[in-house]
Order: sequence, then structure tokens, then C-alpha cells
Amino acid sequence: MHRLVLVSIFCLVGGNTLWAQRGYKSYLAFGPSVGITNYKGDLDDDFTLKFTRPGFGFGLFYNFHPHLRLRAAFTQGWIGAADSISVNRFRKWRNLHFRSHLTEFSLQFIYEFFASPRIYRYRPQFSPFIFGGVAVFNFDPRAKASDGKWYRLQPLGTEGQFLNDPSRSYPKPYALTQVSIPMGIGGRWRLSDQWDLWFEIGLRKTFTDYLDDVSDRYAPLDLMAAQMGPIAAELSDRSGYRAQGSSGFEANDVRGFVNQDDWYVYTGFTVSYIIDPGDRCPKFR
Repeated sequence: MHRLVLVSIFCLVGGNTLWAQRGYKSYLAFGPSVGITNYKGDLDDDFTLKFTRPGFGFGLFYNFHPHLRLRAAFTQGWIGAADSISVNRFRKWRNLHFRSHLTEFSLQFIYEFFASPRIYRYRPQFSPFIFGGVAVFNFDPRAKASDGKWYRLQPLGTEGQFLNDPSRSYPKPYALTQVSIPMGIGGRWRLSDQWDLWFEIGLRKTFTDYLDDVSDRYAPLDLMAAQMGPIAAELSDRSGYRAQGSSGFEANDVRGFVNQDDWYVYTGFTVSYIIDPGDRCPKFR
């Protein structure tokens, strides 16, 4: 009996001292998310919400500090846009469009402004947070041709990436799997002892201008048709010039804004469940 009392006192006093020294009792949480995706690029029409697409994901949280969380996340989203419904006259005349999936795996650090002292049951009812990290994502822009079929744009080299033309230089083919930098803000609400609701707005800084397959200048349409085929030529230049029966934009005319890399955004809600780490003190029967 005396031994049980002494050990209990040690757990209460020594355990609290240990928490104070270490600052936190770590635990894991996980849960799904649902939300929307959007992108900032050459066809975004100034970041309008009319091109919003759905998204979903899943996250695993490691809570190791009163303010810090490490999150490993999977996110699946879609993006798309069309010049045909733009309010910009140049874009409307250019008449390009695309759609693509966005598949992302990320590792992020989350900083909560309101500390969660000791064990998870003592976490605050609400806490705003910021986050940042690194991600690997995959995309694959496609466009619809006059035959009604959707074609992958990267293999077509719509800006001359695969042309054999010694008279001028063209952009290099872009990779469909790339790195991005996730960053954003949000808030976490405690629903119960082991359930939380998260809301976040997350920007992704990419290092490519080809999420929409539009970046640089027009390639010569005669070479596109001869070397890459009529579909490549059609999807390279769908402008009002060709609709009126002319040859289209002149080679080397501006097609996109090459000095501005694209961004994408995931805005969503996550419901997470905390895995109880259990009592670290010995138990007696």
C-alpha cells in the first residue's frame, strides 16, 4: 500500500515535473479533409473563383510540442480554366483552355499560436495557426480538340518543345512531377477530448509556369503540323485568327507570361482523431 502511494505521488509530482521539463507529451492524430482547389496562372482570369474545382485529402499529425505539429498529408485536387469565358479581351481572343489533376504529397510544420500544455486533453478550445513545408506534386494538363477528344498537352509540345528547328530556340519540355512550397493559415477547433476540426487556406508556390501548359511564345504552326501533327498545331493556337480562317498568331508572338510561375491553392476542412498515447506511469493491480 505504501509502495502504491509513493509511486502515485511520484507519477503526479515527478510526472508533472517531467512534462514541465520536456514541455509536452507527444501524441498522434489523423483524419480526412474535403475542400476546393484553384490556381493562379496564365488562364486564371485574375484568380477568379469561377474556375474553382473540388479537392480532398488525408493527414497524419505528430504533435510534439506545445505549439508545433508535424503533418504528413496527401491531397488530391483538380484545376482548370478557359479563355472563352474570360472578361479579358486578349485572353478571350487567345481562346486556350485546359484541365488537370493535382496529386500532392507534403510534409508541413504547423505552428499553433495558443499553446497546448501537458497532455492533449488540456489543449485550448480554439487556436489559429500558420504552416509551411515542402511538397511533391503531379499534374497533367489536357485540352479538348475539335474531334471532341481530350489530349495530353505536355507530349504535344504546344510551344515547340519537341521541334527540330535550328533557326530558333524553344523551351525545354517540362516535368509533370515537381516540387512546391506549401504555406498558409487556418484555425483549429476542439470538438471533444479526441476530435478536432481544422480549417485552412493553403497556397502552393511552384517552380513551373506550365500547370496550364501556357508560358512562353507561339511556335511556327507549319512546323507544328508537319512534325507534331495537326492536333498539336490546333491545340497550340486556338485563337480567333484561326477561327476566321487565317494562319493564326505569328511565330514568336506572346502566348503566356513566362516570368510568372504558377500557383495552386487548397482550401479545406479536416476532421482529426487523436490517438490516446496512454498513461506512461506504471499501473498496479
